[in-house]
Amino acid sequence: MCLYRRYIKTFLLILLLLVAVPECFAHKNGKKKPFTVVIDPGHGGVDPGALGRRSKEKDINMSVSRMLANLIKDNYPEVKIIFTRTTDVKIPLVTRANIANDANADLFISIHSNASKKTTANGCETFTLGAGSSVEAKAAAMYENEVILSEENFEEMYKGFDPHSSESYIIFELIRSHDMELSAELAQMVQNGMVKSSNLTNRGVSSAGFLVLHRTVMPSILVELGFITNSKDEGVIASSNGQKNLARGIFNGFKEYYETYGKPKKKEYNHSEEKETKGAKVTKEEKIEETAPKKDEPVFKIQILVSSSKLPSNDARLKGVKADCYKENGMYKYTIGESSDYNEIVNLKKEISTKFKEAFVIAFMNGKKINTQEAIRIFKNRQ
Repeated sequence: MCLYRRYIKTFLLILLLLVAVPECFAHKNGKKKPFTVVIDPGHGGVDPGALGRRSKEKDINMSVSRMLANLIKDNYPEVKIIFTRTTDVKIPLVTRANIANDANADLFISIHSNASKKTTANGCETFTLGAGSSVEAKAAAMYENEVILSEENFEEMYKGFDPHSSESYIIFELIRSHDMELSAELAQMVQNGMVKSSNLTNRGVSSAGFLVLHRTVMPSILVELGFITNSKDEGVIASSNGQKNLARGIFNGFKEYYETYGKPKKKEYNHSEEKETKGAKVTKEEKIEETAPKKDEPVFKIQILVSSSKLPSNDARLKGVKADCYKENGMYKYTIGESSDYNEIVNLKKEISTKFKEAFVIAFMNGKKINTQEAIRIFKNRQ
């Protein structure tokens, strides 16, 4: 019997090695990690989320999430999809974020359905992490964060965060994630996609202190499909056809993002080479080097919006301001202000916050875009 067990153990060990070897070779051969998207169907299990007259938020979220995953798999089989939940179970917010972090994901998309005491509130909306761009945005974050109160050891797990206290949300005012810009772009792409594919009201892109986004370390957004508490919206988001349209809209936003940032790129076009070889005029939007007054000195600007096509100077989205434009990764990015004094740009951002709630500070140095936090550190060291 002992000899038999020894053979069994030896066989299992050999089997384990045979399974492990291909993975080792894959890493040694430098096999690139697949582009990974974590889809997070909000709520679940004993936490139904918001309730409509005939539907539950958790079910709508799950259905749209599965449709989105299928669209991505069908069109981009090379993309890896991970769900935070695949069944009707409750998952803590911190666990949802950790699933994405542990997978070293490239994107995190959390899908929810909105709710309000005002039954007239309607429309789809996409959120990024922030202090809260409006009273409604802050209320939406408080509602979604409230779920932590039913989690075990929530006070310790979330460091005393109180989802009902405005003071707890001050921490989100200090956040300046290096993924903020990409999150904002993804949010706008997804929002545009949902509006085009459904007949829901466009509530735009907002920022708010969602804990599930705060815990992630990659570009992350939270989608509010529509108001389950509004009879018209519920008729859309609870129907099979409405869910297909919304999933298609989110996918179209993902597609635009993936085509821009996810797929392996050919050699980037160099505008300075064009100037040398063809003698063509290089415009300000193409040659950012002109914005840097001194070598090794960061220049700060405020990015107000992003567009897949160049906008006319009188476009309504510019809201009457004179904005500069530069092109990056096929996207037209509009900025206002330009200064090597970070404090000056911060003050300008406060002034234009009523017009451009989602505006944020970006930085350049020696003609190249750099991490804003690094630019601020350089600026402060020179004071």
